[in-house]
Amino acid sequence: MAYRNNFFNVPGKIINRLILHVHFLRLIVFALFFTGMYLNLSAQDEEPRRRGSRIIDDTTKQVYGPKTSKYYFEKDVFFNRITYHPIDTAIRNFHRYNYIQRHNNLYQDLGNIGTAIRPIFYQVPDIIGVTSGFDAYNLYWDDEQIRYFDTKSPYSNIRATLGGKGRSMTRVTFSRNITPQWNFGFNYRALLIDKQIQRQGKGDRNVRGTYYDIYTSYQSPDSAYRVMFNYRRNNHESDEYGGIVDNADEFEYKDYFFINAQPFLQDAASRELRMNAHLYHQYEIGKALQLYHTFDRYRQGNQFLDGPSDNEYYDYFDRQMDTTKTWDKVKFKYVRNEVGIKGNLLKLFYNGYYAIRDYTFTNNHIDTTGTQISGVESYIGGRMSLHLDSIGEITGWVEVQQEGNFRIDGQIKSKWFEGSIKQVQYAPSLLQQGYRGSHDSWTNAFSNVNATEINGYLHYNSKILKVSPGLSFTRLGNYIFFKEDAISDGQRVLPIQSSGQQVIVSPELKFSFTFMRHINLSSQIIYSKVLDNPDNAIQLPDLFINAQLSYENIFFNGNLDMHAGVDVHYKSSYYPLAYDVPIQQFYVQQQITGEAIKVPEFPIVDIFFSARIKRGRIFFKYHNLMQAFTKQGYMLTPGYPGQRNIIDFGFDWSFYD
Repeated sequence: MAYRNNFFNVPGKIINRLILHVHFLRLIVFALFFTGMYLNLSAQDEEPRRRGSRIIDDTTKQVYGPKTSKYYFEKDVFFNRITYHPIDTAIRNFHRYNYIQRHNNLYQDLGNIGTAIRPIFYQVPDIIGVTSGFDAYNLYWDDEQIRYFDTKSPYSNIRATLGGKGRSMTRVTFSRNITPQWNFGFNYRALLIDKQIQRQGKGDRNVRGTYYDIYTSYQSPDSAYRVMFNYRRNNHESDEYGGIVDNADEFEYKDYFFINAQPFLQDAASRELRMNAHLYHQYEIGKALQLYHTFDRYRQGNQFLDGPSDNEYYDYFDRQMDTTKTWDKVKFKYVRNEVGIKGNLLKLFYNGYYAIRDYTFTNNHIDTTGTQISGVESYIGGRMSLHLDSIGEITGWVEVQQEGNFRIDGQIKSKWFEGSIKQVQYAPSLLQQGYRGSHDSWTNAFSNVNATEINGYLHYNSKILKVSPGLSFTRLGNYIFFKEDAISDGQRVLPIQSSGQQVIVSPELKFSFTFMRHINLSSQIIYSKVLDNPDNAIQLPDLFINAQLSYENIFFNGNLDMHAGVDVHYKSSYYPLAYDVPIQQFYVQQQITGEAIKVPEFPIVDIFFSARIKRGRIFFKYHNLMQAFTKQGYMLTPGYPGQRNIIDFGFDWSFYD
């Protein structure tokens, strides 16, 4: 279809050429990597047999490395505690490359890398003002934290993951100091993820994601003035298949299942484009007083496209629109300025600020005359941090908006315990308040949502045993969520505001036990109990477990660092949130009708091996070992099969010249 080609807007010939170049570069890197591994180990074996005098050539000595190229975050500068972090060369958990495992399995996606994703457990939002409400791809944006470098030589890193069945991820990082006070760099990340259901061959994409950022930082010779700037852009495209039509409650994942399973949608696609320009600068009058200003210009656009509306997946279609195709589009933009003062008084850091945010929201099926939803939000707030040698660190954050929304956030951390309390009231998203698309339409006047979250942990740490028992308490009021409604006017999924309060209690235990010096057993266990749950708004597994048994050691005088073992993840059976494709939202299934899908318990077992050889790291992983024996698979989201048993491989290499 012509409009779909315009949507992806990438000529096929160019893509094919780029893929050939990428594969050629991979072969070169693999050859260099394994050649270097062989030569290095051979050199170690030959070392004891050398005799006689040796000539030392200082010109070949590698002066630059991870210790000469370090980075820091903007928050380090803001809180007046600049900490230069070394380049990460550790191999522990290097094999956890995908987004769910990287975040300890605390997220739920559609069974493939780069698909719509959400946290399983409720998270207090960072923004108390309005948001777009399209947050299914938030993690792929939020995970990209800008690092500002201080390098003594040009630094670059190449990381590539070659997941089985065409699941590839690539990241390139470059940074260098132009002068001792001025640094410049960029990051590039590509997601090229093939379909796992009805894949027609290599390059039959489920997800295409392209992220990049450029950044620079400068400080005056006396460090009185600092400025940091970055520009970020992420284009995320997903082929939507709506889940499988038949056997959604069966889990026999043989080869024929992935080939013959029938998806609901054939031509549907979602796209999200985000961009942000960010500026932070400060002037130091003295240690006790600095002036600062922060500027952000953010833009987020979401689209959904499909062919004719006569598809059983859709329960509703607006007959006033074009029935030959679907094209829903929204755009959210804002400009935010924050000015304030900050400084240190002995061991106390203080901050006070005023911020103003000007936003607009457009919907192509509502704003046909060019009208927009717009507004201006004002914020007043302050932060503090107190370092006490005998206790640890105490931090706080208070923010108030002119609409009455607020945030109160306090934390305490020490080597023996930690705790936090958050009390927030935040605005409903603009999507929840009103929307019109080809398959959805509503107008609401929801009240602001309020939430309380309290958690605490005790810590015991020794060389052999680390134990951290804890407890989390969450209360939600006026909670807004999407829910399947069997009696609505032709629409299956709608936003609703709960009539009561949800109360959740989650005891948790983290521990790590090391024995025989190199063998480690670690685990995280969360038990969740929903004490009060009006409207069935919260759906959680009773039991959530992560565990790892691994062996870690260093060989050949520190030239070979390895980590190998088994990862296990388990969730008890529960009704996870389902996914509605046109509005890119996860929703609570309607359990009264008896058609809700209850995902059974299933242990996900991975076997992995990781190694670091000088400045290169490599891993191999076999995912979902249980399926190889039981022929059973798993689902994270109803109707969407999880990743089958498969071998993944990845590496990264750093250069300091």
